[in-house]
Amino acid sequence: MVRDMTSGSPMKIITLFAVPMFVGNVFQQVYNMVDSIVVGNFVGPNALAAVGTCGGAFNLILALIVGLTSGMSVVVAQYFGAKNYAMVKRTFISAIIVNMSVGVGVTVLGVLLARPLLLLLGTPEDIMEDAVTYLTIMFLGTLANCMYNGMSSVLRALGDSVIPLLILVAASLTNVGLDLLFVLSFGMGVAGVALATVLSQLISAILCIIYVFIKLPMLRFKKKEFYADRAVVREIVRIGVPAALSSSGVSISVMFMQRAINAYGSTVIAAYTSGNRAEQLGMCLSFSIGASVGTFCGQNIGAKNFERVKRGLHAGYIICFTYTIIVGVLMFAFSDFLSRMFSSDKTVIEISSECIRVVALFAPMLGLVFLFQNFLRSAGDVTPTVWMSISEIAARSVLAFTFSALFGYHGIWWATPVGWTGSALIGYIRYRSGKWKKKMNFIP
Repeated sequence: MVRDMTSGSPMKIITLFAVPMFVGNVFQQVYNMVDSIVVGNFVGPNALAAVGTCGGAFNLILALIVGLTSGMSVVVAQYFGAKNYAMVKRTFISAIIVNMSVGVGVTVLGVLLARPLLLLLGTPEDIMEDAVTYLTIMFLGTLANCMYNGMSSVLRALGDSVIPLLILVAASLTNVGLDLLFVLSFGMGVAGVALATVLSQLISAILCIIYVFIKLPMLRFKKKEFYADRAVVREIVRIGVPAALSSSGVSISVMFMQRAINAYGSTVIAAYTSGNRAEQLGMCLSFSIGASVGTFCGQNIGAKNFERVKRGLHAGYIICFTYTIIVGVLMFAFSDFLSRMFSSDKTVIEISSECIRVVALFAPMLGLVFLFQNFLRSAGDVTPTVWMSISEIAARSVLAFTFSALFGYHGIWWATPVGWTGSALIGYIRYRSGKWKKKMNFIP
């Protein structure tokens, strides 16, 4: 379902593209959520804490992958908008090679460094072995994760957000079934939920590959064509590496927060894990709108429809602000319900609800972060996005410990929202300056 976004109502196009992507991102979060729900309710608080303490380390890798694929997505979207289909295929092939290389490298490093990473995070001794087991197995699924995210980013760049959704639905349902099978029937604990997630990621990668090669003749290639185009790789790297480093930097700052949280023991760790899962669920809408605007603007930049680019951003701004306010209100109102999804422990629920309410107050700020980041990347203006991420990193890394010292673990919840606010402000200032216009036309 390839879609040309260079004509038609920007508001309608962005909304129709964002809805399937939002649902798909919700199912993407189901991977982690189901792990936490199953572990928290059927294994115990310590096991939930073990899964939670791995979140920062694994999200670091996921952020690296997603950031890198953003470079692929921008280049594909611009060539597609320019109707240069030969270069669309060449970019696709180069993206596959880059993804495979990154996937293999990260898998090896991740498996070797799982325990040192957890030690660095100050993981409590009583959950260390479960945490090492979970993280090691998750790292083994990195290649499949890379392939799925790479393939789906190319499909979205071509205007197709439906097929990635359907594939994620299938994989998520598989994850739920395997979680219950491995934990309840086989008694595998945290190893079972990690294995279920990895197998589900593998299924999503395989389904994506099958679809691309059967249904999209534009992307089919022969064996002799399977090589990386240096010019294309440079473009992917120019956009994707700063995005990957920025995203990874933000994840590193989350690891700093995890370090601050870990000092309060397993109960608070479990509560933070629950709150963080709910936060990620709320992120889905913001991420989807931002990515939709990025794809829309990328295609129109390729087509040199620069006035339409501005119209797309304005439409995205209205959509983003409206719906993130609604999401924030819902998260605040149903914080207890969201917490109870992940744990039956009364103390964990109470602490987690507090965390969710603080985050909910700043939901619109997060929406603006994703909006401006994706827009600027689509224009090839990557340096400001790095500064946006640095502001988040600084806020989380410094304020988590500062607020912790002043207000206990209650203060840590405020570090992330402050980071979002600073990041959104930088993006807005860059947009208002108009300097991004000089970067727009970079695809030959």
